[in-house]
Amino acid sequence: MNYSTNVVLRGIKDPMRQVVLEYNAAPTTAKQRRLAGKTVVHPVIDLGDYTCRAVIDWVDVFFWFERSTQLQFVQEVVEPIIGRTPYVKPIDPGPGKVSNEFRIRFQEPQLEKLAKCEEALDKKFTLEMHGVVRSVEISVDFKPLTPSTDKTGRMVGVLSRHLFPDRDFMTVGLDRPRFFWRRGKEPTFLMGANNLLSSHADRPAPIDATFWVGRKDGPVSWRVMEKTIDNQNIEAGTWDELPVSEHRARIEVTLDRQELIDLGINFLDDLRRFNFARLQGRYFQFMVPTFENRFGKHPGHRALEADRWKRFINAGIVGVIAMETARKSFRQGARPALKSFLRAKGRKIPPLTRLGTGASGGFLAYQALNGRVAMALEDLKDRKGG
Repeated sequence: MNYSTNVVLRGIKDPMRQVVLEYNAAPTTAKQRRLAGKTVVHPVIDLGDYTCRAVIDWVDVFFWFERSTQLQFVQEVVEPIIGRTPYVKPIDPGPGKVSNEFRIRFQEPQLEKLAKCEEALDKKFTLEMHGVVRSVEISVDFKPLTPSTDKTGRMVGVLSRHLFPDRDFMTVGLDRPRFFWRRGKEPTFLMGANNLLSSHADRPAPIDATFWVGRKDGPVSWRVMEKTIDNQNIEAGTWDELPVSEHRARIEVTLDRQELIDLGINFLDDLRRFNFARLQGRYFQFMVPTFENRFGKHPGHRALEADRWKRFINAGIVGVIAMETARKSFRQGARPALKSFLRAKGRKIPPLTRLGTGASGGFLAYQALNGRVAMALEDLKDRKGG
């Protein structure tokens, strides 16, 4: 079976747009039994053609004051420090829209300035406790060294197809891999809930849509997109169009309260001291797939592996995970009936084959891409969002 191929990545906002992503196959050099004799497939892309930079998109912080006030007075304290008007939301406001609890979203913050904001708010309103970090969004951008819509689109295809979210993203429907391309429209799921075993009904994510894994406001979510606009104000319906020289492929990871607690981030001071390089292995992880070369005495295995390859082309690593999980569940469900059938014929049922150890059993680390992201996050640790 030939796993080297060219994949055509298509647009949906611009249906005429097409970008070719080439894949090369080679024998694995891994010694593990689960990988021996298999073929590993890598995208043909020179990561050196891109800059790679991590940023803190935003931080949501909760503040509790000893006295109630209105949101505009909170903004008046923060705006001179950060140089922009922050989004401030009062929690459970009373008459006159006053509250003593506020959520403030800091866009692209410099963490040292957040400490100054906390000090100023304490001086003005007297804090009952330090600011509590509610959620954070971290992004890694890949921008072509030479402006190119093809290179940007190709990198979007690589990020979405090789993302490895190391957790269950299929049990809860709203977590499932999907894409959006127009505000107000329902998402399109890459795989139908009733078609996990087969690739026939797959819907590949277009390169100019937003690829999404994990529910909005869930513990963690991932988004991959082609970033062509900035300073978007959803309520006002405004944004700034970026010049082509600033277009980039972006992966965003949003971490909610429990994830932050698990990382040891509770208060603003914890965020200031946090080593962002720790995020790579846990949230910014990319894999390449492996495929069988030998199919033994079972001709149906070749067809199954061909469909697995097609699933990867359509839905990437997340799609293959969903397929393998569904196949395992199907085999386990059919096993009692198969045992009875073979026992009646005097035959033994073969043991279930393992996909590998852990969630990454059928994959290998995409070391080049993981390395670039790790370096970008390491740099962010030093910059602290500045």
